[in-house]
Amino acid sequence: MVLVTAEGLAKSYGSVRAVNGLSLKIDDGSISGLIGPNGAGKTTTIKMILGLLRPDGGRVQTFGQNPWDNPEIRKLMGVVYEKALFPSHQRALDYLQRVCRIYGVPESRALEVLRMVQLEYARDRPIKGLSAGMLQKFAIAHAMINHPQLVIADEMTSNLDPQARSSLLDLVLQLRKDEKVTFLLSSHILPELSRVCDSVSIINWGKVLASGNVNELYARYSAGTVRITTDKPDALAVELRKLLYVKGVQLDYRSVAVQVQPEDQDKLYEDSPRLARAISAKIQGIETGSASLEELYNMVVSGKA
Repeated sequence: MVLVTAEGLAKSYGSVRAVNGLSLKIDDGSISGLIGPNGAGKTTTIKMILGLLRPDGGRVQTFGQNPWDNPEIRKLMGVVYEKALFPSHQRALDYLQRVCRIYGVPESRALEVLRMVQLEYARDRPIKGLSAGMLQKFAIAHAMINHPQLVIADEMTSNLDPQARSSLLDLVLQLRKDEKVTFLLSSHILPELSRVCDSVSIINWGKVLASGNVNELYARYSAGTVRITTDKPDALAVELRKLLYVKGVQLDYRSVAVQVQPEDQDKLYEDSPRLARAISAKIQGIETGSASLEELYNMVVSGKA
């Protein structure tokens, strides 16, 4: 079952075209990623899915209905924002009980959602006393109050340290399993998303450039990627860029990802040891088709994929 369908969505702010013919879908039970840099159109797209903005063109259906000015649809969703804002002086449990009354659900749901996010121990703590990671877990608890079928999280991990981000994404996986909740995660931080997302849509300039199952995208776009692990990745990258058949080179702290046409991979296997010897570098491994999600994203956005 498809929970969200967007076709040719467009939205402008004056002369700025924030969303420009965007299409995507979100399947029931999935964890979907909306990946793109700041300003790519992610938040505007999310607001149209939620029914908070009216599209200038195209159409969006959420749970089979037009979400614009449709409060019944919003009752089926929860939202987690990049910077969660709550009344800081109120205690965690007291505030969530107030939210329960607004939604018309039993106040016992407040403690239930705190348990879901492993924050029961902080039930009597003022919200201002929660750390950044705890505050985002609290925001997820808030989003779960109304038993949502879909939770949309807009850049929820961007202000967290790696450990807090990992803990939050583990929680997303657990809630999908235990509560049968579908998630749409918007982010520009890529490594963690490859661990949790079933599918991703890569967005830039207000449109989706590539989308699909994560494994399918790897197979489609990283077929010409060769990763060379070496003790001198920076120096080797300089030499590899001189090869005329090399389309792109990306670095991390211990390896070089090289994009070539599949028919040129044998040449690279021959040339890379020669180039390494010339700069006294040691090659510890060479493997094909091993692009990371970040490298895949860069290839798609640059048009080199």
